[in-house]
Amino acid sequence: MAINQIIAEHSRLCILRALNEQPGYDLNDSIICDILKSYSFKCGRDELHTHLSWLERNGYVTIEKIGQSSTWVSTITPSGIDVAEGTIVVPGIKRPSPRG
Repeated sequence: MAINQIIAEHSRLCILRALNEQPGYDLNDSIICDILKSYSFKCGRDELHTHLSWLERNGYVTIEKIGQSSTWVSTITPSGIDVAEGTIVVPGIKRPSPRG
């Protein structure tokens, strides 16, 4: 498997886990980018929007674009919660390790 695919799968899981841990199940793209950086993932706005769009197309998040500032607010869906918690495993997102 190519390194870019591995990084994409880990990044998507990190995004879903971050959203799942929020009381409102949502975060804006700037905060998500900072979270990814804290886990040593490169995070440019275009690359992040590519991951978020992929997650939305596959039904794991919804995206609301706010105003003219092009801020994206992503909200995890019930299917996304299942993936973040390891209840279901899907291609394109890293399977989470057991938490202990």
